[in-house]
Amino acid sequence: MKVLITGATGFVGSGLVDKFLKRNFSVNVLTRNVPRAAVKFGDKVDYFKWEPIDEIAPTGAFKNVDAVIHLLGENIAGKRWSEKVKKEVYDSRIIGTENLIEGLVASEQKVKTFVSTSAIGIYGVREDEDISEEEKIIPRDFLSKLCIDWEKAVDENLPAGIRKCIMRVGIVLGRNGGALSKMELPFKCGVGGVVGSGKQMMSWIHVEDLRELYFDAVKKEEFTGVINATAPNPVNNKTFTKSLGKVLSRPTIFPLPSFAAEVALGELSTILLDGQKVLPKRALELGYNYQYPKIDKALEHLYK
Repeated sequence: MKVLITGATGFVGSGLVDKFLKRNFSVNVLTRNVPRAAVKFGDKVDYFKWEPIDEIAPTGAFKNVDAVIHLLGENIAGKRWSEKVKKEVYDSRIIGTENLIEGLVASEQKVKTFVSTSAIGIYGVREDEDISEEEKIIPRDFLSKLCIDWEKAVDENLPAGIRKCIMRVGIVLGRNGGALSKMELPFKCGVGGVVGSGKQMMSWIHVEDLRELYFDAVKKEEFTGVINATAPNPVNNKTFTKSLGKVLSRPTIFPLPSFAAEVALGELSTILLDGQKVLPKRALELGYNYQYPKIDKALEHLYK
């Protein structure tokens, strides 16, 4: 079986490529930088150069491909949000998705499965109410509008007959990348603490569980529609802070007030100060067995 992966050199994608290779899949990689990708994967995969904003995906990348996993997108939290940065984030997802699917259609290959990515930001800023995939989606802010258009780019362009699955990804916890790489620095310096009120919910997922969900979405035909890619036990920021401080053996007595986050990060501060309590109802119904369902176990695995 052969899979095509975009965003393969990223935090989630690099480990996902390794997972498929270890399970005897053939892997094609679409990338803007073939030499950099080759440093990661060597001759284990086939590479296809692609500029996602400027051109449709090369048709040769889809030859004999059974499933596509689409992870590509500029880092949402990589820079302070300006109108230019927000446009880059938006275009990388919407135009990139449209150009990917246009290449798939032009290839005339019989791809069976298309697994795309979205985010729990689609639900907008919420309090502590339970949110499942059945939640009515209403445009609320930049992130929710971004995710709505991101999913729409798949819904409106993917040909009929291809099984579609969209992962609404939460806060991804893993070493050497993702949200945790930014969160851990103050703690390691001994100045970690609660952010804002500490009451905001954090709907997180261990990176290995996320990669396994993507794998299952390729292998199992019952994985269709949208799936909340979060752990079954979200926690508030205060609980997360205490857990991270404990596993790092660092104090958690230096809070970051809301106003300080807003001054430092501007509109981007919403990622730290606002939250949602997103539950993986469909993943559990489909029988996915989480390796790291609780925050203490997840953080202990990552650091010990």
